[in-house]
Amino acid sequence: MPRRGQWVEKLVIYNIKIISEKKQFFSFFRHKTMRLKGRPLRFLLRASIFGLIFFSIPSHALDTKSHEPTNLGQYENFVPEGKITRFSGETLYYDISFLWFKNAASAKVRFFEEDGKYFSELEASTKGFVGFFTAYRKHFYKTEFEIIDNGKKLRPKTFMRQVTIASNSESTLHKFDYSKRLHTWEKFLNGETVETGQENLPEEGAFNDILTAFYNIRNGAYGKLEKGKKFAIRTIPEKGHGEISVHILPETDQEQIRIEDGRAKRDDLLLNAIVPKEIFKTKTGKITFWSSMHFIPIETTIKDYILLGDLHARFTHREVQNCSGCGITHQKLE
Repeated sequence: MPRRGQWVEKLVIYNIKIISEKKQFFSFFRHKTMRLKGRPLRFLLRASIFGLIFFSIPSHALDTKSHEPTNLGQYENFVPEGKITRFSGETLYYDISFLWFKNAASAKVRFFEEDGKYFSELEASTKGFVGFFTAYRKHFYKTEFEIIDNGKKLRPKTFMRQVTIASNSESTLHKFDYSKRLHTWEKFLNGETVETGQENLPEEGAFNDILTAFYNIRNGAYGKLEKGKKFAIRTIPEKGHGEISVHILPETDQEQIRIEDGRAKRDDLLLNAIVPKEIFKTKTGKITFWSSMHFIPIETTIKDYILLGDLHARFTHREVQNCSGCGITHQKLE
């Protein structure tokens, strides 16, 4: 083995020994490095440098908590239901943490109108040093909507999901033809078509993707949002799973979890959801939301994201375009 390779191998072994003292991280690192044989030397260097830098960070620096205002996720002129296009122009922003890394990624979800059509986009990506280590992983989702039920509900015309890792991109485009009751899809790998398919839509209703479901839930389109309620939402079938289930926990269960988690007492809702695992590339599809009483998720935990464990998303602020005055309304957590 060349001299440089011997040096790198020793450095990797040294860092694995250090990391093994932290069992949770060692499990993650071992999974990442099981397939290193034959991989470029730069990945070994990246992993070793990561180990050195990570263990030079004091643990208390990763546990810093911010003080949240009691009105987080609330805004003026809130109404629980009505014309769903009132969300147009709204963007919600989140910081995402995982493992020991605080604010290692960011996300935003927005609803907007363009040329008389309505869309939503959800974008999440790692950043900084963690972005470097995770090959700047990015998730992007986009839905074009139809407005139905007298303006109170959405259904998708198209839904696109794309996951990018370094220079590799995997995406799926779904199209829904309600006149023919037909759902078609096309899968791409680095821009090349690798699979196409079609199936009949249900006789009634539609396949609600994750963005359609998000705004319909916030507008009470599936039923009033109150503690103890449950919803079953038909979604795009993924590997045998064609339902999004949502449970708003009863007050007693919510209060018990709030106390166990050491959360301040606020008017909010605790929701458990299960979505198809393929949507967010997780092992279980389980998601937990703490929502404000204005139906904005202020804390979200996506369970068992592959390789990285639980992802914790924390709401930071809301912006609304085309409002009166300055043109943007801000609600920002300082």
